[in-house]
Amino acid sequence: MSINNLHSLLSGKWFIEGAYAKSLLPSLSLVLQGEIKEQKKEDITTFISASTGKTIDASVIFSEDNTEDYVSIISLKSPIYKYDQACGPRGTKSVMQKLNRLSNESGCKGVVLDIDSGGGQVSGTPELHDAILNFDKPIVAYTDGYMCSAAYYIGAATNHIVANKRADHIGSIGTMISFVDLTGYYEKQGAKVITEYATKSTEKNRNFENLLAGKPEDYIKNELDPINETFHEDIKTARPDISEEVFAGATWNGPDALDKKLIDQLGTLEDAINKVIELSNNNKSKTQNNMSTQRERIQAVLGLEEPLATTDNGSYLNEAQLDSIEEQLTANADTIATLTAQLEESTTGSSEDLQVAQTTIAGIETSVNSMLEEAGLDVQGTLDEKVDSLSAKVTEMANADGAAPTKVKTKEKSAAEVSAFQIDANASHNQIANNLHN
Repeated sequence: MSINNLHSLLSGKWFIEGAYAKSLLPSLSLVLQGEIKEQKKEDITTFISASTGKTIDASVIFSEDNTEDYVSIISLKSPIYKYDQACGPRGTKSVMQKLNRLSNESGCKGVVLDIDSGGGQVSGTPELHDAILNFDKPIVAYTDGYMCSAAYYIGAATNHIVANKRADHIGSIGTMISFVDLTGYYEKQGAKVITEYATKSTEKNRNFENLLAGKPEDYIKNELDPINETFHEDIKTARPDISEEVFAGATWNGPDALDKKLIDQLGTLEDAINKVIELSNNNKSKTQNNMSTQRERIQAVLGLEEPLATTDNGSYLNEAQLDSIEEQLTANADTIATLTAQLEESTTGSSEDLQVAQTTIAGIETSVNSMLEEAGLDVQGTLDEKVDSLSAKVTEMANADGAAPTKVKTKEKSAAEVSAFQIDANASHNQIANNLHN
């Protein structure tokens, strides 16, 4: 590690487990002695085939002809930084970029965060926490070592946490500052550190200067405590069943972490991968069920006896269904005319007849409003105007120039007719149903 990297790690506000932070002090000593040089950045992502469980090369994954479904594994096995460090560790910004790319990759079923870190920098960690919460594919955290402080902040945002039963430390939910005064080192190199403030800058760095002077109270109250409160609130939101005991900042091994609801399962990295696949399959099934329910509702609103024609591109109205809708609209228009005439004569009739007529018209208007809403038409005005608008739209879709009628598969059709079944998804008369489906 470089001097600046280790100095920044040991000087600043951190979500970090204390023993883990102090274990880096020998590295700082070696850096100061010139024994540790700049290192090549580590590759933090691997890809596992969802079908074979074998590792797939990234060049294959991102090739245009790849058809393999996979789970991406992102390793977080170093102190947490916001930005990439020259000594190798990738920052939270880079992790967010990877998640954004994987979100747009159709073959990616989800992500495993393989974590072994005692924590790290405050800056950037809550932002990655939010990005994981909003990730649109399953994401699971796994640890077989440390998942503490900033690392736990990140892991808590995932859909599921798996820990090896031999995991070292999980938790350390708290905030600290660790400051190493290197003034002596710089002065030994011939430098003299001088700090002065402008006359009106009376509050600038006041909390920090008091900390250096041995008066930490203001820094703790004004800097650390607010950060810590947000940390706690985010964890409780992400994991509402977690034990209140964990917020004092202690750590636990795998089995005890499970008891405290810090994690969801004891297992292996393979278990975490399988959990991603399971969640991905469940999401797909849920989506399909939702689409089926939407189609049923549309069919009910439109009063269709036959189901909507369906392809991978959506659901469509066939010609017979368009005719059926037109007949219903015409019938409704006739009924409205009759009832309107009855209303005009109701002054000489009984109040009971008037009430029946008004109730019937109200029911029809509710039905028409539902059809307009499902069709995506915003029409205001009288009931006659609404019916005319909906009727005109259906007629336009059914009779547009060049519109090829859509065929629908029925039980009475022969095998030859079924094989010849074609749907023109771009035909204008199919757009009303396509809009409804979407």
